Amino acid sequence: MGALNILRMFCVTGTIAALAACGRSAYIIDGTVDTYGFEGKTLTIVEFTPHSSVIHDSCLVSHGKFGMKGKTDDIRLVFLCRDDQPIMPLYLESGGVRVIIQTSGIQCSGTRQNDLLSSFLMQKKPLDNMYDDVWRRRMEMLRSGSVDRDIMSRLQDSLQSIVSECENLIYSFITSNYNEKASVGVFAMLTVNPGTRISTLMKRILDEAPEDFLENPAIKDYIQRAGYVRIR
Repeated sequence: MGALNILRMFCVTGTIAALAACGRSAYIIDGTVDTYGFEGKTLTIVEFTPHSSVIHDSCLVSHGKFGMKGKTDDIRLVFLCRDDQPIMPLYLESGGVRVIIQTSGIQCSGTRQNDLLSSFLMQKKPLDNMYDDVWRRRMEMLRSGSVDRDIMSRLQDSLQSIVSECENLIYSFITSNYNEKASVGVFAMLTVNPGTRISTLMKRILDEAPEDFLENPAIKDYIQRAGYVRIR
Protein backbone atom coordinates (compact mmCIF):
# COMPACT_ATOMS: atom_id res chain seq x y z
CA MET A 1 0.00 0.00 0.00
CA GLY A 2 3.06 2.22 0.57
CA ALA A 3 2.92 6.01 0.60
CA LEU A 4 -0.75 6.16 -0.42
CA ASN A 5 -1.88 4.42 2.75
CA ILE A 6 0.69 5.92 5.13
CA LEU A 7 -0.21 9.49 4.26
CA ARG A 8 -3.93 8.83 4.63
CA MET A 9 -3.49 7.94 8.30
CA PHE A 10 -2.33 11.44 9.25
CA CYS A 11 -1.47 10.51 12.81
CA VAL A 12 1.89 12.14 13.26
CA THR A 13 3.95 10.98 16.21
CA GLY A 14 7.17 12.67 15.12
CA THR A 15 8.03 16.32 15.51
CA ILE A 16 6.72 18.52 12.71
CA ALA A 17 9.02 21.47 13.18
CA ALA A 18 8.52 24.87 11.59
CA LEU A 19 10.45 28.08 11.32
CA ALA A 20 9.73 30.42 14.20
CA ALA A 21 8.21 33.72 13.24
CA CYS A 22 9.31 37.00 14.78
CA GLY A 23 7.03 37.71 17.75
CA ARG A 24 3.61 36.21 18.23
CA SER A 25 1.08 36.29 15.38
CA ALA A 26 -2.68 36.09 15.63
CA TYR A 27 -4.64 33.22 14.12
CA ILE A 28 -8.39 32.93 13.61
CA ILE A 29 -10.18 29.68 12.74
CA ASP A 30 -13.74 30.01 11.47
CA GLY A 31 -15.54 26.73 10.82
CA THR A 32 -18.86 25.32 9.71
CA VAL A 33 -20.14 21.76 9.96
CA ASP A 34 -22.69 20.24 7.61
CA THR A 35 -22.64 16.60 8.67
CA TYR A 36 -23.93 14.39 11.48
CA GLY A 37 -22.07 13.76 14.73
CA PHE A 38 -20.45 17.11 15.50
CA GLU A 39 -23.14 19.18 17.19
CA GLY A 40 -22.27 19.81 20.83
CA LYS A 41 -18.87 18.13 20.44
CA THR A 42 -15.60 19.67 21.56
CA LEU A 43 -13.04 20.19 18.82
CA THR A 44 -9.40 20.58 19.78
CA ILE A 45 -6.28 21.78 17.99
CA VAL A 46 -3.52 19.33 18.90
CA GLU A 47 0.18 19.28 18.06
CA PHE A 48 1.77 15.84 18.31
CA THR A 49 5.34 15.48 19.55
CA PRO A 50 7.49 12.33 19.84
CA HIS A 51 6.46 11.64 23.43
CA SER A 52 3.34 13.70 24.07
CA SER A 53 0.70 15.94 22.57
CA VAL A 54 -0.03 19.62 23.14
CA ILE A 55 -3.53 21.09 22.99
CA HIS A 56 -3.30 24.62 21.60
CA ASP A 57 -7.00 25.49 21.52
CA SER A 58 -10.51 24.06 21.77
CA CYS A 59 -14.15 24.99 21.23
CA LEU A 60 -17.68 23.59 21.09
CA VAL A 61 -19.63 23.07 17.88
CA SER A 62 -22.88 24.99 18.23
CA HIS A 63 -25.59 25.29 15.55
CA GLY A 64 -23.16 23.93 12.98
CA LYS A 65 -20.46 26.50 13.65
CA PHE A 66 -17.22 26.70 15.60
CA GLY A 67 -14.38 29.15 16.00
CA MET A 68 -11.03 29.61 17.71
CA LYS A 69 -8.55 32.45 17.93
CA GLY A 70 -5.26 33.05 19.64
CA LYS A 71 -1.59 33.74 19.05
CA THR A 72 1.29 31.58 17.93
CA ASP A 73 5.01 32.20 17.66
CA ASP A 74 5.55 29.37 15.18
CA ILE A 75 4.08 28.03 11.98
CA ARG A 76 2.85 24.72 13.38
CA LEU A 77 1.39 21.64 11.75
CA VAL A 78 -1.46 20.64 14.04
CA PHE A 79 -4.53 18.44 13.85
CA LEU A 80 -8.18 19.25 14.32
CA CYS A 81 -9.47 16.50 16.61
CA ARG A 82 -12.87 15.28 17.75
CA ASP A 83 -13.13 12.91 20.70
CA ASP A 84 -9.32 12.85 20.81
CA GLN A 85 -9.17 11.50 17.26
CA PRO A 86 -7.47 13.50 14.47
CA ILE A 87 -9.85 14.32 11.65
CA MET A 88 -7.69 16.66 9.57
CA PRO A 89 -4.26 18.33 9.48
CA LEU A 90 -3.95 22.09 9.26
CA TYR A 91 -1.40 24.80 9.86
CA LEU A 92 -1.58 27.15 12.81
CA GLU A 93 -0.17 30.35 11.39
CA SER A 94 -0.84 34.06 11.16
CA GLY A 95 -4.13 34.93 9.49
CA GLY A 96 -7.67 33.68 9.10
CA VAL A 97 -8.43 30.04 8.32
CA ARG A 98 -11.76 28.81 6.97
CA VAL A 99 -12.66 25.18 7.75
CA ILE A 100 -15.66 23.46 6.15
CA ILE A 101 -16.61 19.98 7.36
CA GLN A 102 -19.02 18.11 5.10
CA THR A 103 -19.97 14.50 4.45
CA SER A 104 -18.03 14.68 1.19
CA GLY A 105 -14.86 15.82 2.93
CA ILE A 106 -13.10 18.60 4.82
CA GLN A 107 -11.65 21.77 3.34
CA CYS A 108 -9.25 24.23 4.95
CA SER A 109 -8.11 27.46 3.34
CA GLY A 110 -7.20 31.08 3.90
CA THR A 111 -3.46 31.08 4.68
CA ARG A 112 -0.40 30.20 2.62
CA GLN A 113 0.43 26.81 4.14
CA ASN A 114 -3.20 25.73 4.52
CA ASP A 115 -3.95 26.61 0.90
CA LEU A 116 -0.96 24.56 -0.26
CA LEU A 117 -1.81 21.57 1.94
CA SER A 118 -5.50 21.67 1.03
CA SER A 119 -4.73 21.81 -2.69
CA PHE A 120 -2.46 18.78 -2.39
CA LEU A 121 -5.03 16.78 -0.42
CA MET A 122 -7.79 17.63 -2.92
CA GLN A 123 -5.62 16.29 -5.75
CA LYS A 124 -4.84 13.17 -3.76
CA LYS A 125 -8.41 12.35 -2.71
CA PRO A 126 -9.53 10.90 -6.10
CA LEU A 127 -6.52 8.58 -6.01
CA ASP A 128 -7.49 7.44 -2.51
CA ASN A 129 -11.02 6.72 -3.73
CA MET A 130 -9.82 4.79 -6.77
CA TYR A 131 -7.41 2.75 -4.67
CA ASP A 132 -10.15 1.91 -2.15
CA ASP A 133 -12.52 0.83 -4.93
CA VAL A 134 -10.00 -1.47 -6.63
CA TRP A 135 -8.83 -2.87 -3.29
CA ARG A 136 -12.45 -3.62 -2.31
CA ARG A 137 -13.07 -5.47 -5.58
CA ARG A 138 -9.88 -7.49 -5.11
CA MET A 139 -10.82 -8.48 -1.54
CA GLU A 140 -14.36 -9.42 -2.59
CA MET A 141 -12.97 -11.79 -5.20
CA LEU A 142 -10.61 -13.37 -2.69
CA ARG A 143 -13.39 -13.82 -0.14
CA SER A 144 -15.70 -15.37 -2.73
CA GLY A 145 -13.24 -18.19 -3.36
CA SER A 146 -13.73 -17.77 -7.11
CA VAL A 147 -10.47 -16.17 -8.20
CA ASP A 148 -10.03 -15.36 -11.87
CA ARG A 149 -6.29 -15.02 -12.38
CA ASP A 150 -6.61 -12.63 -15.33
CA ILE A 151 -8.97 -10.31 -13.44
CA MET A 152 -6.84 -10.51 -10.32
CA SER A 153 -3.75 -9.60 -12.34
CA ARG A 154 -5.53 -6.58 -13.86
CA LEU A 155 -6.68 -5.43 -10.42
CA GLN A 156 -3.14 -5.74 -9.07
CA ASP A 157 -1.82 -3.76 -12.03
CA SER A 158 -4.45 -1.09 -11.37
CA LEU A 159 -3.38 -0.83 -7.73
CA GLN A 160 0.25 -0.41 -8.71
CA SER A 161 -0.67 2.21 -11.28
CA ILE A 162 -2.58 4.23 -8.68
CA VAL A 163 0.30 4.00 -6.21
CA SER A 164 2.71 5.20 -8.90
CA GLU A 165 0.44 8.13 -9.74
CA CYS A 166 0.19 9.02 -6.06
CA GLU A 167 3.95 8.87 -5.64
CA ASN A 168 4.38 11.16 -8.66
CA LEU A 169 1.94 13.62 -7.09
CA ILE A 170 3.83 13.54 -3.78
CA TYR A 171 7.18 13.96 -5.54
CA SER A 172 5.92 16.88 -7.61
CA PHE A 173 4.34 18.64 -4.63
CA ILE A 174 7.34 18.38 -2.32
CA THR A 175 10.03 19.17 -4.89
CA SER A 176 8.06 22.17 -6.17
CA ASN A 177 7.64 23.50 -2.62
CA TYR A 178 10.91 22.69 -0.85
CA ASN A 179 10.88 26.15 0.77
CA GLU A 180 7.35 25.78 2.17
CA LYS A 181 6.38 24.30 5.53
CA ALA A 182 3.56 22.36 3.84
CA SER A 183 6.11 20.23 1.96
CA VAL A 184 7.97 19.50 5.21
CA GLY A 185 4.67 18.44 6.80
CA VAL A 186 3.75 16.09 3.96
CA PHE A 187 7.23 14.54 4.00
CA ALA A 188 7.10 14.08 7.78
CA MET A 189 3.66 12.42 7.63
CA LEU A 190 4.94 10.04 4.97
CA THR A 191 7.93 9.06 7.09
CA VAL A 192 6.26 8.76 10.51
CA ASN A 193 6.59 4.96 10.35
CA PRO A 194 9.39 3.97 12.78
CA GLY A 195 10.87 1.62 10.20
CA THR A 196 14.29 2.73 8.96
CA ARG A 197 14.19 1.48 5.38
CA ILE A 198 14.29 4.39 2.97
CA SER A 199 11.97 4.15 -0.02
CA THR A 200 12.91 5.05 -3.58
CA LEU A 201 10.47 7.97 -3.44
CA MET A 202 11.97 9.43 -0.28
CA LYS A 203 15.51 9.01 -1.63
CA ARG A 204 14.62 10.87 -4.84
CA ILE A 205 13.15 13.74 -2.80
CA LEU A 206 16.14 13.96 -0.47
CA ASP A 207 18.68 13.64 -3.29
CA GLU A 208 17.28 16.75 -4.95
CA ALA A 209 16.49 18.75 -1.81
CA PRO A 210 18.25 22.02 -0.93
CA GLU A 211 20.24 22.26 2.30
CA ASP A 212 17.54 24.30 4.08
CA PHE A 213 15.07 21.46 3.59
CA LEU A 214 17.53 18.85 4.84
CA GLU A 215 18.34 20.96 7.92
CA ASN A 216 14.72 21.08 9.08
CA PRO A 217 14.53 19.14 12.40
CA ALA A 218 11.74 16.87 11.13
CA ILE A 219 13.74 15.97 8.02
CA LYS A 220 16.96 15.53 9.99
CA ASP A 221 15.17 13.14 12.34
CA TYR A 222 14.14 10.94 9.41
CA ILE A 223 17.61 11.13 7.82
CA GLN A 224 19.16 9.87 11.06
CA ARG A 225 16.59 7.08 11.45
CA ALA A 226 16.90 5.96 7.85
CA GLY A 227 20.68 6.29 7.67
CA TYR A 228 20.40 8.39 4.52
CA VAL A 229 23.65 9.71 3.05
CA ARG A 230 23.56 12.06 0.10
CA ILE A 231 25.96 11.09 -2.68
CA ARG A 232 27.08 14.18 -4.56
